[in-house]
Amino acid sequence: MPLTLAAMRLKWFVLLLLIGLMIAACSPQTSPDVPEPPATDGPSPHSSPSATAPATAEPTSPPVPKPSATALIPSEPPDLRYLQARIEETLADFDGFSSYVVIDLASGERVARNEDVALAGMSLIKVPILINVYRVLDLPLTAEESKLISETTAQSSNYAANLLLQLVAGKEDAYAGADIVSQTMRDLRVYNTFIAVPIDADPKPDRLNTVLTPANQRTDITTYADPFRQTTTGDLATLLNMIYDCAQNDSGPLRAKYGEAISMEECQDMLEKMRLNELAKLLENGLPDGVPFAHKVGWIDDTHGDGGIVFSPGGDYILVMALYGKDWLEWEESAPLFEQVSRQAYAHFNESGIYDGIELPPTPMMAPQTPTPDLPHAVVTNTSGVGLTVRETPGGDEVAIIPDGTIVTLLPEEVVNSNGFTWQRVRTPGGDEGWAATDYFTPWEDSVNN
Repeated sequence: MPLTLAAMRLKWFVLLLLIGLMIAACSPQTSPDVPEPPATDGPSPHSSPSATAPATAEPTSPPVPKPSATALIPSEPPDLRYLQARIEETLADFDGFSSYVVIDLASGERVARNEDVALAGMSLIKVPILINVYRVLDLPLTAEESKLISETTAQSSNYAANLLLQLVAGKEDAYAGADIVSQTMRDLRVYNTFIAVPIDADPKPDRLNTVLTPANQRTDITTYADPFRQTTTGDLATLLNMIYDCAQNDSGPLRAKYGEAISMEECQDMLEKMRLNELAKLLENGLPDGVPFAHKVGWIDDTHGDGGIVFSPGGDYILVMALYGKDWLEWEESAPLFEQVSRQAYAHFNESGIYDGIELPPTPMMAPQTPTPDLPHAVVTNTSGVGLTVRETPGGDEVAIIPDGTIVTLLPEEVVNSNGFTWQRVRTPGGDEGWAATDYFTPWEDSVNN
């Protein structure tokens, strides 16, 4: 039966409509730009590691723009004193204690402030734990070993860190592992870092629960550091430098001291694990996205710290920083300072012309030194953290107790044998003079050459 004109028009309309719908379904869909959800902030220094940190306040001074990974890189970094002057300016208004170390890993140039003041170990103490873990384990790591190390670095798990101390000890005794870590630090001449009590564990009445160090015996400045676990920014920078030399150059104190027990490949794996960070961000916030940063961050109520190795296009460098506020340090106060200093350090190594027209800051003036006789020196060693007792006479009354790592002057008097010990008259850095048993110090020349 023939179609009417109206029916034919309806048929063509429906056909065209179906064709249009099919074309629309096959075409790429477009939608308005939807912003990425904001990244989750790191945890509050006063909360558990799984909690999130409060929003970071803006610094009171104009912030340095976040560096670009594609900026014009200088042929060689400027003098580090330029950077030091900028960091000092950034920290000048902080109402608390600040400490930092920057090392140019190409030149070895170094600037620092308060690098030998004792700090609470926090999670920064996990760096010496990692060194010892890789010293006793072999590659390839088992799945369980890799999991414990990643939880210690990425999630900063204290439980996992204590299990690693048991691996170091070779038995289910984290206290024994802590003793091994502390002795390793002394063997490497890193005298201000120790673990006397495992993390979150209780002190025991039948063992030494703190260690005397040159840093915590200072009387001019203090951060009231946790007595159970301590380090300094200087020690942490030194340990990071050791790991870098091992990983990049197959050299340095770790390879010299432990040989094949800690290989170049193990140091490289250690740095890869230290790049993992799922918690708070401090120095990391001042780096361009994608710049490798092998580091460890730590915090307690009154102290925040971060330190690591930045592998930047303009050169590798170490940056370690800590801030202490009496009784309480707010994240909103500390985080912008860490970020600002990190941006300044990255710009120093990676952006040309940032100091154009600025006069090189002068080298800080050193106090004039009083000439002293050319006497031999020795380093206090082998006291297991108890310290060396200096006495008025061989075996007599106590004059002073000085910690491992202290350099003493050996006075010209003849040695004396008494009470089963050989006694040498010494002068301490504080000027006290007395007699000390030679079993507990090493001549300076031997210490340097070993």
